[in-house]
Amino acid sequence: MSEHSKEQTFALLKDSLDEAQISVRAYDTKAQFVGVGYIFALNVIGDIGRMANDPGSGDIVTIVIAWLLVILPIALFGYVLYPMRKSAKEQTSDGRSHIFYLHPDRHGSSEALIAAAESCDPVDEIAHELLQISILRESKRKRFVTALASAGVTFSVLFASQLLASAGTL
Repeated sequence: MSEHSKEQTFALLKDSLDEAQISVRAYDTKAQFVGVGYIFALNVIGDIGRMANDPGSGDIVTIVIAWLLVILPIALFGYVLYPMRKSAKEQTSDGRSHIFYLHPDRHGSSEALIAAAESCDPVDEIAHELLQISILRESKRKRFVTALASAGVTFSVLFASQLLASAGTL
């Protein structure tokens, strides 16, 4: 591989890594905003539900269902925030220097880090990191979609129960 071609490959991989990292942070931001919006929306829906429901309907089953409908989607949005780069599977005996996702125990001094950076293959290092961050991005995307679906189910159930309550059938 020519040096020019290797530089182009490195630049492409670096740009891809930057985009993947931005995407991972975007899922965190989306989950935070949607989670807060969901909480505000539940307050409004709760007020409407209190107006439509009979005050004597607070049995155990109703309380458990309400908690599942309210708390579960909030927890799922929080779950989007959990997978971090450090939770991705890391192979420490694979011969890489692991310069991009650096654990202080692996290179405990500046000298050790510089030596590792000088001796590593930058294209291999960035390709490895791109794969790791892409796995993380996909995990966050799946969790975000699951949280959105859960919130959608909750809104649908609350809407149906309020319609039935206002019609006098619940």
